Amino acid sequence: MNFFYVIAAMVLAFTVFAVDDAALQSVSDPQPILQDLQRKMSSLGSVYFELTQERHLKLFTEPLASKGFMLIERPDQIRWETTAPYQSILLGDKKSVAQFEFNDGKWEKLKLGFPQMLQRVMDQMSLMNQGKLDALTSDYTISVSTNAETILTLVPKDENARSVLAFIEVKMAPDFSATREVVMNEPNGDFTRIIFNREKRGVKFPPGTFDQAKPLEIAAVKTAVDDAP
Repeated sequence: MNFFYVIAAMVLAFTVFAVDDAALQSVSDPQPILQDLQRKMSSLGSVYFELTQERHLKLFTEPLASKGFMLIERPDQIRWETTAPYQSILLGDKKSVAQFEFNDGKWEKLKLGFPQMLQRVMDQMSLMNQGKLDALTSDYTISVSTNAETILTLVPKDENARSVLAFIEVKMAPDFSATREVVMNEPNGDFTRIIFNREKRGVKFPPGTFDQAKPLEIAAVKTAVDDAP
């Protein structure tokens, strides 16, 4: 799974909810649902996630799992950190991006190989974070199915993108209230599932959380979030 498409899909996690796909009915006009989603996303100022990512490959009987955090603060601050089995941090805003890896007991800032592509993804995530879903519909064809729940299926419009990412499944409760997972499906049948183990909304992140020169350690961020009322 291409790293850039994974983080592009992550922002949808504001409203993701795991559901049963049985007896789903396709919606002929998804715009009212998307408008409701946009309204709810635009009212959310910040969110803190603890997550597990599962990489399911046909070559392996068990998924490859990693754990980490995702932090988003309006209007454009994003941090995605992996804590196990390795340690890395990706930070971005509308102006710049930065990536770190933990090697030999210290954090090392990496030289980005595709900064323009990564910046585009971060820009897209920032716009979606603000509830501006035109950033989503310009790059994806979206269909909606409903039952007691709602499921969005997003297919990349770009042919090159579809060679890496066939479609994304976003599964939601009707009120878009609780977060559970996002599934990204590849053309060859492999897929990546991001499972949200804990979510806290409307948090006040401590100074340094999104610092692209020396980001605050995630343990300190977690302590501040846990201690907040």
